[in-house]
Amino acid sequence: MNDNELRPTLRHLLDLWRSNRRRRNGLLPERQDFDPLELGAKLLPYVSIVELDEGRLRFRLCGTGLAKAAGLDLTGAYVDELNPNKDYARYITGLYEQAMSHRLPVLSESVFIGAREVAKGHTQRLVCPLAHDGERVDHFIGTQIFETSKDSIGDLTMTYAAGFLPGETRVIEEEA
Repeated sequence: MNDNELRPTLRHLLDLWRSNRRRRNGLLPERQDFDPLELGAKLLPYVSIVELDEGRLRFRLCGTGLAKAAGLDLTGAYVDELNPNKDYARYITGLYEQAMSHRLPVLSESVFIGAREVAKGHTQRLVCPLAHDGERVDHFIGTQIFETSKDSIGDLTMTYAAGFLPGETRVIEEEA
């Protein structure tokens, strides 16, 4: 999976993150750098803002599209308490930790599986670090796209998926 394979919504957020970083002379963008009008009607429902709250990750904002895919509004919830599948919660926490330690966006893919494997899906997510002071990561902006397998039966939400299979995860380096 390379930058050219990004879905349009993920590409749009990555381009905005990079543009805001250039405007700040290489410092990390801050939350206020992202204008809802710039995000646009296609991306905005799938945007999340996550903050570091005393070392824990808490959703400050969850777009309506993400809430529907998750099966609930994540706003105000902590990542480590959301999913009954603790392996999945650790996996998601690890993505934010990578973005924080590298100070760069992280792109990941995974497969999610419903009870008795009657529903399966695929997701790509992008997690981008933000810093009010330009240096110390204190928030993240992210987006996620979901595709349900054609042979799935019934509804499936990420939060209540019975299982998941992590796919490729990578830090997205700066543009050359």
